[in-house]
Parts: sequence; structure tokens; C-alpha cells
Amino acid sequence: MIRITLTVTSLLIGISPVLVSAEEDWQRCHRADVKALKVFTVGEASLYRENCNAADLLAPPLKLAFRYFRDVPGDAFGKAAMHFLEKNLDESRFERLEPELATFNQYYQDVGDGDQYTLTYDDGALTLALNGKALTKQSGDDFAHAYLTIWFGPDPYSPAMKESLLGQR
Repeated sequence: MIRITLTVTSLLIGISPVLVSAEEDWQRCHRADVKALKVFTVGEASLYRENCNAADLLAPPLKLAFRYFRDVPGDAFGKAAMHFLEKNLDESRFERLEPELATFNQYYQDVGDGDQYTLTYDDGALTLALNGKALTKQSGDDFAHAYLTIWFGPDPYSPAMKESLLGQR
């Protein structure tokens, strides 16, 4: 029961990860533990920017990275993403973006201890990568803003993680 709960919760938290290579000039602005059941640390999330002093930390370019400490099945990420997207987007926006969201979510793969997903929002597109390898890219600022509501919307996966990633705690 605990393993199932941890797996489901991990899905909800780790939808986006990031690997930042040495060639890039990204700064880690803030980090947060990814918690299951508000108690068990199952990963770490980090927000990266070229300049952490930006007035709007969510304005592009940015990277959101998730490093995992546990195994998580790939399909769990997409299910969790859709759950939080429905909670954070109004019905008409969700319905309009649903085909692109579903396609994007199909690229999630199983992860294990040490794996890292990265979401990079730059040049009007959102790119999903696993361990530094790009898996998919979706154009559109509206899509990127919508997808980021999973962690930064009015009803995010974890309010504490949102506050930590934005440097508010």
C-alpha cells in the first residue's frame, strides 16, 4: 500500500525534470524537495534561469528539473499532469489544449533513482528531456504557460514546493 501510494504521489510531483550541462550558463535559483504524502522525499525539483535576479522567475527562458530518488512508471507522469492541468485551467482552455497536452504526455518514460526530467521553456516552446536527451517539443507560449500550472498554478501539486521554487519560503 505504501509503495503504491508513493508511486502515485511520485507521478504527481515529478512531471518535469532537468539536466543542466556544463556548457550552459544556467543558474539554479531555487530548489525544493519533492514529497509524497507530505512526508517522504522522493525527489528534488530545481528552477534554473540564466539570471536568477529576473523580476518574473517564470518568464522564459527557464528550466524546471526533477531528479528522482525512486522508480516511477512513465504513464504516471502523464496521468498526474492531466489531473493538475484540469484543476488549474478553465474548462475551455483545457479542452482547447487537451490534444497537445495528451501528445506531450505520451513521451514520459519510466524513471529510476538518479534519473532527471527537464522542462525547458525558451523561444516560445516547451521541451521535455530525460537525462539530457530531448523527448518532445511543443511550440506555443500558451501551451508552456498552461503546462507550468502543474507546479505554479493556483492549485499546484504542492503549495510548499511552489513557494520554495519561487524563493518565497
